[in-house]
Amino acid sequence: MKEYYRKYLENNCTEEEFQQFVELFVKPDKKLVLDAQMKEHWKLTKAQETETPDLTDTLHKIHYEINSQEPRTGKTRKLVTYLTRVAAVLFIPLAIAFFFTLDKTEIGTELQTVSTPLASKTYFVLPDGSEVWLNSGSTLSYPKKFDRKKRLVKLTGEAYFDVQKSKTPFEVETENVQVHVLGTAFNVMSYADTNPEVTLERGKVQLLSNSGAQQILEPGEQAVINSANSTIQVQKVDTEIYSSWIDNKLIFRDESLKDVVERLERWYNISIEIDDEYISDKKLTATIEYESITEVMDLLEITLSLKYEYDKNERKLIVKPIK
Repeated sequence: MKEYYRKYLENNCTEEEFQQFVELFVKPDKKLVLDAQMKEHWKLTKAQETETPDLTDTLHKIHYEINSQEPRTGKTRKLVTYLTRVAAVLFIPLAIAFFFTLDKTEIGTELQTVSTPLASKTYFVLPDGSEVWLNSGSTLSYPKKFDRKKRLVKLTGEAYFDVQKSKTPFEVETENVQVHVLGTAFNVMSYADTNPEVTLERGKVQLLSNSGAQQILEPGEQAVINSANSTIQVQKVDTEIYSSWIDNKLIFRDESLKDVVERLERWYNISIEIDDEYISDKKLTATIEYESITEVMDLLEITLSLKYEYDKNERKLIVKPIK
């Protein structure tokens, strides 16, 4: 295994070694070398009994470089855009490392837990073959082996599930609602301090809230659960808007600036403050894919007639109305 590849995985590489590692992902002529290095690392990971290195700090360093940049033009903007795309690519091996680390440390226990930091996401397969995409700032717990009565997973945050069909019911448990399915594809959003949402793409699911309220969803429907009284409201939606994040896209359709900012904070792991409540209800329609946070904020300025600035001391973006 090449030294710079090994050092990156150990979170111990120099700036020059990091650049060499990045080139494996961004230069087409390095594909064969990348494939060979990943295969070698895979074999070593399976063979060794030591813990897989925790790369959380490395990921945060990448996103710190992306998000701590002050809004500028020219070379700085190009660098931010470049780092954003590099981070998106690098998270593939990082996600694998997170999964292995958690898997190895949970041997002999009943549950396994996969967590994703902010500004990242991961994909993995459950013991029954069901696929899971876990969004930023989310956690999913599940048994190493499902029993015959039910396939239960516990979610905090947001996840998209493509459930393997089986006679054994599949259940997603969150703080406010339980989702019961047999075989389907759906998105569950249940972050703290938000009303949970369940969006069904195909199949059929049954919801049970903490108050005992029940609701069956059909494809193309979304249920919003009121966190205060556990009531369930159903509406027809474009499901792509709520599942596009698994394809590295954020889609906004006539959404308030307040809701947009909330999603951007998780997506980019950066603090954004709305300086004037008057502009919180301004509506945005846009699709974001690989843009840096600077490019997104520039878009908000143009489309919503706003302005923004970067607070060095607080390390946050402040959005203000144009007066």
